[in-house]
Amino acid sequence: MTRLTRLEPVQWAALIGSGLILMWSIPGLIVNPDFGVGDAASAELVLGSDMNGWHALSGFAVAIPALLLLRRPDLEAVYITLAAASLIATGVWALFDTQPAGGLFSFPHNGTDALLHFGTSAIYLAGAAHWFATTRPTARASAGTR
Repeated sequence: MTRLTRLEPVQWAALIGSGLILMWSIPGLIVNPDFGVGDAASAELVLGSDMNGWHALSGFAVAIPALLLLRRPDLEAVYITLAAASLIATGVWALFDTQPAGGLFSFPHNGTDALLHFGTSAIYLAGAAHWFATTRPTARASAGTR
């Protein structure tokens, strides 16, 4: 296991990207803890993005595993790549639908939500790309054993 004395760029990307997600999710859950669905789903703007309880929980579901993997840059790189893919997919979906996921989310300002998803995924992808580009396969295999 790596010690967190000197962080790798992939770890910084996970910290920054997850920090940004939590910067919306924590106040989003406080401001609008609504878990309504369909027409009952509501949204409140938090830092320019529509938030409700479901959206906040989905942010926690992305950010917390990234933070838990900080000591394993090899696994972190894989996780944030997958998280970025899900953020991009849901960001594209948000662009075209103001009530995606069967109405769990209400996004009257869907463009800003998409920007949040794309921005965070860019941070994650930059860190993962650096890890995969600069770490030799043999070093990647032993990264978790340091």
